[in-house]
Order: sequence, then structure tokens, then C-alpha cells
Amino acid sequence: MSNHSIIRNTIFSALTEICGTDKVVNNPNLDLFANGLLDSFGLVELMVTIHEQLDIDIAPTEVERETWSTPERIIQYLEEKM
Repeated sequence: MSNHSIIRNTIFSALTEICGTDKVVNNPNLDLFANGLLDSFGLVELMVTIHEQLDIDIAPTEVERETWSTPERIIQYLEEKM
């Protein structure tokens, strides 16, 4: 499985659980914050999941709301970081 597929599957799985909906899978450009699906606690949970499952460390200073606003943007950010 490619890094792209691994990142994508991990993020969609984590966001589905954290956000409590599969809307994130059906619409990867859905604004998570604007739609009330992700808050600061959920974002921390996502960062922990990324660290545990993808072995990618993310410093809180790296997190910009716009970059982390949609599943697709999160995936792109992580792909660039790898």
C-alpha cells in the first residue's frame, strides 16, 4: 500500500471516529471547523492518532486552522511532511 493510501485511510478512519460521522469520507473538502465537526480537543486527538499510527510528529505550532480545516488539506499536509 502506498504512503498516500495509508495516510488517506488513517485520516478518514480517525476523522470518522472523532467527528462521529462518515460525512468526512463522502466530502473530503468539507470544512470540519465551520460545520462543528472538529474542535480543539478533536484536533489534539487527531494529532495523537497521526503520531501513533503514522509515526509523524506534529508540533502545536505547526497547526494552522486553514491547513487543518478539511480532510483533503490534512492529507496533503501530511503527504508533504513525509
